[in-house]
Amino acid sequence: MENSLNTNNQPRFFFPILMGLMAFISVAGIQFLDPTNVAWLVGGDPLQHYLGWAFYRNGPWTWPIGLNPLYGMEFSNSIVFTDSIPLFAIPFKAINFLLPSPFQYLGIWVLFCFVLQAYFAFRLIGLFSSNLLVQCLGSIFFLFAPPMIFRLSLHESLMAHFLVLAALYLSLKSTKTKFTHSLAWIILLSIAVLTHFYLAVMVLILWVADLFARFFVARQVSIKATVAETLLMALTVIFVAWQAGYFAIQGASGATRGFGDFRTNLLALFNSRGWSYWLRPLPLRDSVEAATGEGFQYLGGGSLLLLLVTIYVLITRKVKLTQSLKLLWKKHWPLIIALLALAVISLSNRIGFGPWNLTIPLPDLLLNILSLVRASSRLFWPMYYVILLGIIWIIIKSYGNRRTVIILGLAAAFQIVDTSAGWLPIRAKVSVPTSSEFTSKLQNPFWQEAGKHYQNIVVGGGQQNWENFGMLASSNRMATNLAHLARTDSKKEWISFEKVNQELHQGPLNLGSLYIFQDWKSSPDRIHFDPSKDLLARIDGVAFLAPGWKVCNNCPQIPKQFEIAQLAPDLKLNQIVNFTQSGDGRQNYMLGGWGFTENWGTWATDSLAKIVLPMPHGDPSKLIIQANAFLSPGHSSQVVDIAINGVRVADQTILLKAQDNLIEVKLPRGAKTPGEPVYVEFRSIDPISPQAAGIGPDERKLGIGLVSVQFVR
Repeated sequence: MENSLNTNNQPRFFFPILMGLMAFISVAGIQFLDPTNVAWLVGGDPLQHYLGWAFYRNGPWTWPIGLNPLYGMEFSNSIVFTDSIPLFAIPFKAINFLLPSPFQYLGIWVLFCFVLQAYFAFRLIGLFSSNLLVQCLGSIFFLFAPPMIFRLSLHESLMAHFLVLAALYLSLKSTKTKFTHSLAWIILLSIAVLTHFYLAVMVLILWVADLFARFFVARQVSIKATVAETLLMALTVIFVAWQAGYFAIQGASGATRGFGDFRTNLLALFNSRGWSYWLRPLPLRDSVEAATGEGFQYLGGGSLLLLLVTIYVLITRKVKLTQSLKLLWKKHWPLIIALLALAVISLSNRIGFGPWNLTIPLPDLLLNILSLVRASSRLFWPMYYVILLGIIWIIIKSYGNRRTVIILGLAAAFQIVDTSAGWLPIRAKVSVPTSSEFTSKLQNPFWQEAGKHYQNIVVGGGQQNWENFGMLASSNRMATNLAHLARTDSKKEWISFEKVNQELHQGPLNLGSLYIFQDWKSSPDRIHFDPSKDLLARIDGVAFLAPGWKVCNNCPQIPKQFEIAQLAPDLKLNQIVNFTQSGDGRQNYMLGGWGFTENWGTWATDSLAKIVLPMPHGDPSKLIIQANAFLSPGHSSQVVDIAINGVRVADQTILLKAQDNLIEVKLPRGAKTPGEPVYVEFRSIDPISPQAAGIGPDERKLGIGLVSVQFVR
């Protein structure tokens, strides 16, 4: 399959490097390279990637070297699970003393990806054409591949599609230097492991296919050499993965269910999803597929134009495809099987054909295994590029160099212009005015002063506000368990939160920690602190406890207006708490067991649903509950048990009306301390779904429908 590549003419490889640079400038802009520019890191995944690195650079060296103890504290794992690209993070940490602050290498990485994407595309096309113009023009389709550019300002580590191209090149390239070929695979897979897990999976499978081809097809390697390469590869990859931090969490914690949610649709190659000026996007009914970009595999207008030319070529039989396919199968059957296997996994067991979907049941054991690659759509990328390469190969075989250059040139121009519908908005997003300062909601000067005084920022559960406190902690070289990580060790995470809650509710407080409260529901019990020494306050909408702040000589005191007596909202006697879309009941008082909030209120969708309310002043004696009930001709009543603080307070309540049921519940006798949490449990005895009642497709079993509650005397 390989023609003369004219490798002695080394300057020709400066052309793909130049093309990669030009594509980067066109798509991302030159200011994106500024390592001190953090203005575009406005939140979400790119900020997570940066924060992983920011904490890593400030942390101590560890063994393995990829561990990141400042980010997550007791349950911290590694830079692998913040997608911070260990390939760059580790060497940059080694020269941290030379780097400015802030410093982000994501712009440098994206340039790196564009240049190497062009280089390996150039080499791939060079396997069957030594014409410089053909190689350059063909490389444009790989440079402006929508699935790669789509990851810019989203998952920069996943822009390393050059790893897939390099693996395909090694798989297709004829080799006479066995050791060099094996070494290239070991280096490539190690780089993939240090880049992203999904890319490592793809390269690993392609290496296995290539090893099979060398042993079974080409007969180039002996059993001894095959075993030796396998052992060396395994030892190297395991060591690299260990040092990067892949094993910082348990395997069970690393696997998450959800295989099939992020799959490739059978029509994904033709679904522009807004990346074309002329091809309208296909409608999608799967909510996850429609809401996320996973599964985006659009070829682009220019590539589709080449596909039409290819179809014409095949119809007119300018290429004897059957004979070529037989030759390809004979020489590359392990690679073809690997590509098909990756493509099938990417489709998942939830087959999508445009808006139509079909689910094929699989055993739970198999689903658990496959959920290690739950974003399975990414595994389609090798097939994507082989399809693109095959299209270009057929055109080259069908026409002379002159016609091929004209066809590729016109299609390449169309590819750039057509896909700009998608990449120009990304360019605008990352081309905001440069700044070395982050935009944070924490504007009060207290936060920076606290950053100088405390060593840790901790929470007792939840990860809300991770962006703002991650920026605050990293800029002050603090540690925090308020960390946004791709995957965590759930047991270690629970232990960390329990430790914080024990300090808050039983004491003693850690004088080096600033305690942040996500909402009062996450810490409803009374906090163990000394109001004369410790500061409980709410600033910029965030409640916190600052141990020892009031007796600190170097700590500026804050105005009394920011101090609070309790975390719970100040609920008044006779105040009506609404659980409608316009009310604050859902946000402030609901715990588990409820469905989404509607205009009228909220359905209990579990057999046990809970709310928590702060006891108001005024010594209330009972609760007035307004509720709806889901009724039908065959289900004329709804039975509910109600308990307060775990104690059943009344006989079973029977709701006979669909709307406006009023329930009076007497509060337990005893002291009623204002602010103390009052847990109200609703146990629906006989819930029924609209589907079971024969009046709709909704499968949720609906119990009591909560409209409002009110403390009264």
